[in-house]
Order: sequence, then C-alpha cells, then structure tokens
Amino acid sequence: MRFNDLMQTVLAADDRAGLGAVTSWRQCVDLMAQHDRADRVPMAASDRDMLLDRLEGLRPAISETQRIATVVELGRRLRSASLVVFFAKDRPAIAAAAMARAQLPDATWAELLPRLTPTARGILRGRRDVGPLARKALEAFGSVDLVLTTERQDMVGEADMLLTQEMEAEPVAPQPSAVVTPLRPPAQDQDQIRNLVDRIAHFTSTRRPIGVASAPEDAHAIEAPRQFAFETDASGILLWVDQGPRAALIGLSLGDVALDGGSGPDGHVAGAFARRSGFQNGRFTIVGGRMDGEWRLSATPFFDPRSGRFQGYRGQARRPYLHEVAAQPEQAAISGLSSDSLRQLVHELRTPLNAILGFAEIIEQELFGAAGVEYRDMAGKIAVDARHLLAAFDDLDLAARVSRGDGSSAPELMDPDQLVTQIAARFDDQAIAGGSAIDIAIAPALPPVRIDPVQGERMVQHLLRTLISVAPAGETVTGACWFQPDGGAGRVVLAIDRPSSLTGLDEGQLLDPGYGADGDWADGPLLGLGFSLRLIRSLAASCNGSLEIEPGRLLLAIPAAAMADDAADLG
Repeated sequence: MRFNDLMQTVLAADDRAGLGAVTSWRQCVDLMAQHDRADRVPMAASDRDMLLDRLEGLRPAISETQRIATVVELGRRLRSASLVVFFAKDRPAIAAAAMARAQLPDATWAELLPRLTPTARGILRGRRDVGPLARKALEAFGSVDLVLTTERQDMVGEADMLLTQEMEAEPVAPQPSAVVTPLRPPAQDQDQIRNLVDRIAHFTSTRRPIGVASAPEDAHAIEAPRQFAFETDASGILLWVDQGPRAALIGLSLGDVALDGGSGPDGHVAGAFARRSGFQNGRFTIVGGRMDGEWRLSATPFFDPRSGRFQGYRGQARRPYLHEVAAQPEQAAISGLSSDSLRQLVHELRTPLNAILGFAEIIEQELFGAAGVEYRDMAGKIAVDARHLLAAFDDLDLAARVSRGDGSSAPELMDPDQLVTQIAARFDDQAIAGGSAIDIAIAPALPPVRIDPVQGERMVQHLLRTLISVAPAGETVTGACWFQPDGGAGRVVLAIDRPSSLTGLDEGQLLDPGYGADGDWADGPLLGLGFSLRLIRSLAASCNGSLEIEPGRLLLAIPAAAMADDAADLG
C-alpha cells in the first residue's frame, strides 16, 4: 500500500474517543515519524498539515500518560521536525520527553528554535550532542530564556505544573533505574558547573557499599525509589503517590510531629502545615518497610480556586543528599568510600566550587563592570553559600584524615588559657551583629597541654562554632575552663553549657546526624550537629582526650602535659 493510500485510510477513521482515538493517534504519529524526515523524500505540505490537524483534534481524547508513552516509544526515531514542534507545545513533561529524544540535523535545530517554547529550549540546552549551529542559535536566546530574577517561583506555582485528573487517575508506573552515560574527557574550556554536576551524577550512580556482593539482576524490581511525588488532603494525610509501595506511604500525616520511634515530620514541616505555607527540604522519617529511613520533603499548598479554601499540599520527597547527612568520622568509609577516595572527591569538588566563588565575588564587587543591584545581591548570596560549602568540604577532609590517623604534625606545648581566649575573641563580631555572645570563665594558672596546634585550634573552634550556631539569637553561650586532677598530671577541661535549643536531648539524639527537634537551624552546621560533635570527639581522641556529653553541658577534656608525655613514652 502506498503512503497516500495508507494516510487516507487512517484519516478516514472518524472514531475520536476511547480505544479508537488511541489507535488513530498512534497511527498518525507513526506516519509522521516514518515519512516526515530530513533524510528521506520530503512529505507533501498538505499531507503533513492533515496529519497534524488530526493529531491536534485527537489530543484532548488522549491522556497525558498515553502521550508521554507515545514519545518514549518513538525514542530516537523521533526525526520529524514538525512532530517535534507539535510535542514541544504540549505540557512540560511531554515537551521534555520529546526534546530529550529527538534526533534532528544541526541546521534543522537552528531553524526550529524560534518555533519552540522556552521550556523546550531549556531542555535542549542540557543536551551534549547539539551541534555548533544549534548551540550558537541557543546563545542568541540567552537574554530571553535566562533572565535572573529575585522573584520567588513556587514549586507548583503555574497551572502547567499542577497535577491533572488524568495524572491522578493513571499514575505512571515506576521506571527502572536510570543508567548514567560514562563521562567524556572534560574539554579545556568545559563549563565548571556542568563538570561538577557530571562528577556528582557519576559518583552517585556507580558507588556501592564496601563488602556488599553484587545484587542479582531482579533486585531492581523490588528496589525502593529514592524520590516520589505526593499529594495530601486538607488534614495533611497523604492520599496519592506516583511511585513506591502505597501501603507504606498512604495515610502518613504532615501535621503531627514524629514521636519517639514513629513515622512523621519534624517541627519545621508541622509548623509550615499549621500556617498553611510552603516548605523546602523538611525532614520526614518513615519507620519500617522498603521506605524506611529519613526523607526530605518540599511542597506547596493548593487552594480551591472558587472558595479559596485550603485543599492540601502537592510536592516531592527525596532521600537526603550526601552533604545533608553526615557519616560517623570514626568509620573508615562514608557511603562506601574509603578515606582516600573521599579526600579525592572533596578535592575535585572544591576546584569548581572555588571557580564559582571567584565569579560570584567578581560580580558582587563589580570588577569587570557595573552590575544591577539584583545581580550583586544574588552574587553575594552565591558567595556566602559557596563559603559554607567550602567549610563543609574542609570538615569532610579533616574527618577523612582523622579516621585514617594521619595529617597531624608534631605535638607542641600550648597554653589552654591563650587558646580558648583567642578563639572566643573571633566570635565577638558575630555577637555585635546580633548573634550569640560567649562568656567563658577561665581558672588561673592552668597547666599546659601537649597537642597538635592545628588540630587543637580546630577542636575548640568547632565546639564553640557549633554551639553558637544552634543557640537562639541573643542567647549567651556560657562555660568554664579549669584543671581537674585525675591521677598523674590530671587534665584540662573546657565545659560549655548547652544552649536552650539542646535542652533535654540525650547523647544519642545529639550524635544522630539527621536529628533536629525543631527542624533545620538557620545557621547550624551544614553537615549536621551530629557530624560536628563526632568530629570533635575524634579530634579529642587523637590527642588522648575526650568529649563527654552531660545533661546540662558538654565537656572537652585534654590531658595535661605530663600525662600526655607519659602516654607518649608508653607508646
């Protein structure tokens, strides 16, 4: 049968509902994909228009799930420019699927860009196989597609991003785990940020815990997802999830703070629910089953368009990222990485992060020319976040070196009075700016301690910085430093009273990397309170000291010089 006869047969079918509409839709799409291609004899414009008109008429009868499935089934056979434009003008999920799979010549992409939406062009920017003509044409849209703005965009603020009745009625089945394509050797002028994202993606996709045998191939069929979308009712109860075991998720509540040993959110999520406001990266704990463990939730409320009455939340849940959950410094590996591998990863991530920080400071200080107020404000925020990340990388690097038992220089005699006084003075500026002040009473005539100067300074600084960061604004962090006889030469003890935010928490809760009684502290340690305290304890142990947690205070004890010398002689 010739093409014209086949097309007339397909168009003659007038069934535009039910299974007949789905069949006609797929037939029209297949005809376009087979015959409307640049590498074949051009299709007549009249035939192309008739097929596109039929597809346009059938679209309301085809669910979004079925339209996405059509694009996925085409895959790399999507070589029709007209069909690409047709799908690109559909809902964002369908446009993204089409733009990620379409295979068009470089010149065709360049000619097609003005007919695409900003969303479609944004997907195309992320592809690595785009030719020079298309890349140059994309750069011409930079002033339109990539406008920096200080306006806050809610996660589900636009109608195109809202869940439809079709999506609720026919949830998409979980897809198999994605396979990350091996990275190409980075070019000399490759985008630093893109290189950073590739390294993180490659690390996440290839790591496997040490000592765990390879799972059988069918293990992926029962592997729990690492993220899922959800929707709640007005009482905060989960009613719908797009993947994962429904029995483990449906019925969980966002409004009730998790009790000891139970499932539920932290105070940040529960407080946002009480105010009917959105929240970002709130902690949520699930106990038992395949979804067991800690999650991060981000969601926005939605309201009835007619009455304005609160209807519930729509959002996303994901497993915490590496920097959000700290591992125990005492362990020789973090997430399956040895200490050497972790230090290498930190070094590779620090390099592009320094570049980001440098560019942000250039914009903030207007070194290359004038910049708007909004741009300078954004650059300042980027620089602050980059410095926080660099501090976290330093902590990870220090934890790796301590766990491996290296990195310390020769111990020296140090005056504990001078050490504590100098470090406490560094936080005076923070107290003047409205932060927490430090008041430490130091006993006279303290004996010296023999420790590595760098590790001793970091140990005391980490302790004070951690407690100040979790203390309420304006609350003074108090403590004392004295000599305690304890056989031999005794030890020097630095005791810091707990801030009010840590009152009533036991040692297990304080050392738990993911625990937070009232959600995330605004200025808290980036790697978590538990990680910081474990790091301090490891640093203290490396010089024969200890970090003890008492009901009302934290005690950092370092042996006096004579005891340290005896321990060294015995070793």
